[in-house]
Amino acid sequence: MKTIHTLTVPDMMWVNAQVCGGQQPWDYATLEEAVFNQYAHGGNHDLAGQAARFLIGFGKLRPFKMGNEATAFVGLVAFLAMNGKGLHLEDADAAAWVENLMAEQAHDGAKAKIEVILEEHGQHGHYGVPDVQGILREALATYPKAVSELKAKGHVAAIA
Repeated sequence: MKTIHTLTVPDMMWVNAQVCGGQQPWDYATLEEAVFNQYAHGGNHDLAGQAARFLIGFGKLRPFKMGNEATAFVGLVAFLAMNGKGLHLEDADAAAWVENLMAEQAHDGAKAKIEVILEEHGQHGHYGVPDVQGILREALATYPKAVSELKAKGHVAAIA
């Protein structure tokens, strides 16, 4: 079986700092739980299910004061790319798609919406190890409008 590559807490802290233009206050335990959602769906090789759980869980948990929805979306794109998949999704349509996905109450509904637009994507890396920073930068560069819209519409978490 192929290894599933996942993002780390420091990866998501870096993404949030890029999205928000600087480091935001965060709750470490909540951030750790949000990142763990990559592992927490069904079999460990259910990529779309793990991606859906990650996006919805991150959006609900809101580990950062600001930028959670945009950070979660960039994480979703990177998680898929690290594992050789991409989204057939235009930047102009991405924010509405993410909002629709985050509104799903059941992970299976979100999983189905991800599977519909999933496509093969070349994996960047060396010797089977993905270039996580490169993939995260590519995700930010591919979806600047969506990231900006999601950040502007996002919820502000109650973090001291």
